Amino acid sequence: MPPQKILQPLLADSQDWDATDNLLIKGDNLDALRLLRQNYFGQVKLIYIDPPYNTQSDAFIYRDDFSARQSEVLEQLGYSADNIDYVKNIYGARTHSGWLSFMYPRLLLAKDLLRDDGVIFISIDDNEQAQLKLLCDEVFGEENFVAQFIWEHRKSGQNDADVSLAHNYKLVYSKDRTILSMNPLATDTSKFSNPDNDPLGPWVADPMDAPNIRENLSYAIKNPETGKMHLPPQGRHWRFSKEKFEEALAQGRIIFGKTGNSKPQYKRYLEEALKKGTNPSTLWTQWGTATEGTKDLMQIFDGLKLFETPKPIRLLREISKLTTDEDSIVLDFFAGSGTTAQAVMELNAEDGGQRRFILVQIPQPIDAKKQKEAHTFVTQTLGKSEATIFEITAERIRRAGAKIKAQHPSVDTGFRVFDLVDDPDGLILQKPLHAATQEDFAALQQTITTPQPNQVPRVLFNLLLAEGLPLSEKIQEIRPLTLYSAGNTLFILQAVDVLVLRQTWEAAQAAGQPLSHISIYAPWVQDDNFLLGVNSWLDTLDLAADRLHLRG
Repeated sequence: MPPQKILQPLLADSQDWDATDNLLIKGDNLDALRLLRQNYFGQVKLIYIDPPYNTQSDAFIYRDDFSARQSEVLEQLGYSADNIDYVKNIYGARTHSGWLSFMYPRLLLAKDLLRDDGVIFISIDDNEQAQLKLLCDEVFGEENFVAQFIWEHRKSGQNDADVSLAHNYKLVYSKDRTILSMNPLATDTSKFSNPDNDPLGPWVADPMDAPNIRENLSYAIKNPETGKMHLPPQGRHWRFSKEKFEEALAQGRIIFGKTGNSKPQYKRYLEEALKKGTNPSTLWTQWGTATEGTKDLMQIFDGLKLFETPKPIRLLREISKLTTDEDSIVLDFFAGSGTTAQAVMELNAEDGGQRRFILVQIPQPIDAKKQKEAHTFVTQTLGKSEATIFEITAERIRRAGAKIKAQHPSVDTGFRVFDLVDDPDGLILQKPLHAATQEDFAALQQTITTPQPNQVPRVLFNLLLAEGLPLSEKIQEIRPLTLYSAGNTLFILQAVDVLVLRQTWEAAQAAGQPLSHISIYAPWVQDDNFLLGVNSWLDTLDLAADRLHLRG
């Protein structure tokens, strides 16, 4: 389905607009993902989302109305008949069906945005974990399941329940499991020691056996001191061939424990471990807690508790370390308090990377009674007329970025803010077609075709989307309200002399920034002779006709 919204740039709410590559989008993430798909298709390395868990404490603030008949809801979302049958068959309770209908189109779009070696982490609890796993198998493919990490988010006991819930899950899928490569984690050096004064330094004893049975790796090992013979434990094999084992034994890397009766183990030296790193465990007990996330946020906001369940920075920083390159795009379309943005900026400060973040947050209203502290902060401290979670997201990025910038001036801590709004030109005629008069159509045409200076920024950034250029692309003004350039594209908003276009084109070529495409905002360009002149000029440049795009 075509996007129902357009982008409105909000320069006043942004930070370092002209210098940043980061984005913060205000609005429903379904609309945002539809728009982002046009120019970030296959470019995102990491997606992290913490969606509503569909518990009684969750309030669905997105526009999806799941009190309606299921078939009506799914049809409104653009589902085919097969899609509708699939979602209906996957759930056990009606509430699951509504939540799945909410998640399904968002995950389909998320998959399109991922790089071939990209990965998505989805935070979830037991309430929807089973349903989400089935849904992700359908969207990403069972073969692209990576792991279900268990995150210990609570260290203290829970005395108000018969079972103390101390964990939730990070469900992880890749775009293509065969080419996904996780970055090794830093080695925990505390486990290494040197009790025998080994000249090669500290070491740790690793098991010599591994899962499953392989005949060529199932042989008897003799303890040279006791003569005792050891076979692999039942259902397992040795990790080395017999030849490699003999070599390791000669090097003194095989040990049998203090009694001599223990099964053989292999010395892994600290120096080797530091070079190789450590593969992540599926059990996360050291990556921060929910309490730590709250403290992180309160530190940013001078002790104020403005958000109920922020994730700890450490968690998002480690996930980013595990999965991203130094120039990756990281997307979070349930941005919440903005932890993902802060984690990306801090990681860039740590390793000198140039990762970029794209965050999407719906302007969820803050209840003046239930969330009094947050409501007062937004309306009084920030002076905003409407108190929404989005304002907290944006302010967190500003404050965290300022602290990082003070210590690391080269880190990009800015962000461009865009609002998802209704197209004003698309909403002018608010009546049924059969009731419209000729005067209505004349007024509509007049409004659409009249250049309006205050709409130029909106027009330009939606042209960026249409041309598949990043929203962080720098737009150069060549002639006010008329000619602009971005990337390899010349944007024409109003008719000019073709000679001016020729001079502009040649100047860009001479400056080492050659142009290869032309994008004309058709509603404001009504001169047929001008369009014919542009086509003739393109013929002289030997450029194909598909290099000229009429937009709008």
